[in-house]
Amino acid sequence: MTISQKTKVHVLVISLLVQIALSKVETSSSHYDVNWSTIQSMVRITNRLGDGKQLKLHCKSSDDDLGLHVLAPNSFWSFKFTPKVFYGSTLFFCQFTWLPGQFKWFDIYDDDRDGVRRGIPCIYCFWDITKEGPCRFNEKDHAFNML
Repeated sequence: MTISQKTKVHVLVISLLVQIALSKVETSSSHYDVNWSTIQSMVRITNRLGDGKQLKLHCKSSDDDLGLHVLAPNSFWSFKFTPKVFYGSTLFFCQFTWLPGQFKWFDIYDDDRDGVRRGIPCIYCFWDITKEGPCRFNEKDHAFNML
């Protein structure tokens, strides 16, 4: 068996294992789509800076520039995408800025942290942006936690 044939067999076996694992995931909500080939994730970013401050954000991946967005206090913006399950790695990073002269860069979605490879994927990734940094909603304790 050539290396190319062995690689194809490995990819097929991994694909089947992931499909089996995802088919067994139990959720408390019918909103989750656990079909590995059509899984779509959504990232929602909410301005929680306080003090009436606007939040400017600019998110990108290696393939997509999602543009500049301005969020009023307590408002949100979201985007959807299909993660790269078996090849490459999906990464969306954002720059956050607010007055007076504050800015932060953050990986808002990273397959290595949020994807299928970590067990239960982050299908609905809810983020609050605070002065201290981004906080993601954790379904286990129903709270926003800093990573």
